[in-house]
Amino acid sequence: MSMNALSTTVAVYSDMETAERDWAALEASANGLELADAALVVRDADGEVTSVDRHPHHGWGRGALAGGVIGLLFPPAIVAGAVVGAAGGGLVARMSRSLDRGDIKELGEVMDRGEIALVVVTAEESIPRLHKILSGTKDILSRGNMPAHDLQVEMDEAGLNK
Repeated sequence: MSMNALSTTVAVYSDMETAERDWAALEASANGLELADAALVVRDADGEVTSVDRHPHHGWGRGALAGGVIGLLFPPAIVAGAVVGAAGGGLVARMSRSLDRGDIKELGEVMDRGEIALVVVTAEESIPRLHKILSGTKDILSRGNMPAHDLQVEMDEAGLNK
């Protein structure tokens, strides 16, 4: 793995059609990005956050990294269990120590009720290209600097490796 530091991007959409179009663009560009993981999530009118399961996860995270980020961004009471189920407790704790609390709060507040979001974990160097790929977003925010090696070790220890 060539990634040293990972960043989290939350791209917010008003409608599923636009989100899925950008998901397809992300999927088509995945080999050109240093992509660790991605998830498409919906925050319903009641505020509950759930993943859109028909889309496969990308990168070496295989859903665990994106699930861990979602677990950090939203209060446990509003997250459907399956979204963060793949992420071991140690992984979420390590991610929490790696991201600034202000960044976590800011990323979590970007998505309102009734909106869809792509949560993407990628190498910091890929952020400018990622922002261009996710052209249909109504709001996009990238934050954080998580050590990729530490997260990979935690995933290996939790049995979440490739």
